[in-house]
Amino acid sequence: MSKAPSMGNLFGGSDFDQDKGWLNMPRGEIDALSAIDIAVLGIGCATPYPVGSYCMDAPDAIRSARSWPSILEQHDFDLYGLSPSKGILPDGVTAADLGNLPVVDHADAKVTANNRAAIEAAIKAILDQDAVPFVFGGDDSVPIPVLAAYGEAKAPISILQIDAHIDWRNEVNGENNGLSSNMRRASEMDHIGKIVQLGARGIGSARSTDLQDALDYGVSFHTTRMLKDDGGIDRALADLPQDTPVYIALDIDCLDPVVMPAVIGAAQGGLFYDHLVAIFEGVAKRAPIVGFNLVELMPARDVNNQGALMASRVAISMLGLIAKQRAGLTI
Repeated sequence: MSKAPSMGNLFGGSDFDQDKGWLNMPRGEIDALSAIDIAVLGIGCATPYPVGSYCMDAPDAIRSARSWPSILEQHDFDLYGLSPSKGILPDGVTAADLGNLPVVDHADAKVTANNRAAIEAAIKAILDQDAVPFVFGGDDSVPIPVLAAYGEAKAPISILQIDAHIDWRNEVNGENNGLSSNMRRASEMDHIGKIVQLGARGIGSARSTDLQDALDYGVSFHTTRMLKDDGGIDRALADLPQDTPVYIALDIDCLDPVVMPAVIGAAQGGLFYDHLVAIFEGVAKRAPIVGFNLVELMPARDVNNQGALMASRVAISMLGLIAKQRAGLTI
């Protein structure tokens, strides 16, 4: 049986051209980004648990979902509505795909330490060249070394986490840099200020002591149910300091399993794409976005490629909003 054509096939392209990057954008090198505004980097894992990193193939799954020719130049109704545009990237704003960082899927302590060091060095190099890191994970241990790279920031940065789980475990079976601990580790970094966490729901997200420790730190929590109330998103974003640089840590399991089947920790009652767009736009109006990660897509659990398509769609919206900020456009 022949394979059904993809959008790339229909419009003269391929599902994923290795010579081009995500959205058919040019490839780039970490040490040559002086003219790049947004640097896309795939990071398959950082500190996997012994079960292994089940998201290693996620970066390329996201890339292959939407890579047909000229996509960056096409009008995006979600970003620009009915105001004709020249595409996702405004004039003068550039983006490059740096490919995948060569990290190793192994839980050995020396291996994971090397992974974290490589990730931190790569993100620092991107920041040193005044580009915005745009990270495709990988599991949710990836944000720990990514956030550590911001240690030379001139002022504290805020974190907006969007996730079904709050990730405040101190350790899991002796590992304290894993996917369940990223927000706790972030809270211990001197350059991290306010943390606002959106989307928690269900059972298994935290022990009561984890939640209490986060509250004691000063986290502002807005559960999925709170966000869905009238005015809930506006109330949540009001907790972000105005004009303070913000890093957005997105775990794709914040979305409802109906629209995002490709996750390991599915929980019913989640957010939908329109909720994320509203959150992204609200953040972009409030503060400069200095980094973004999308993690926890699990291609092995995908259904008809819908998870990868949704992850790419979500990422396009964030890409366009960061690009608007870099261009000085009104959001």
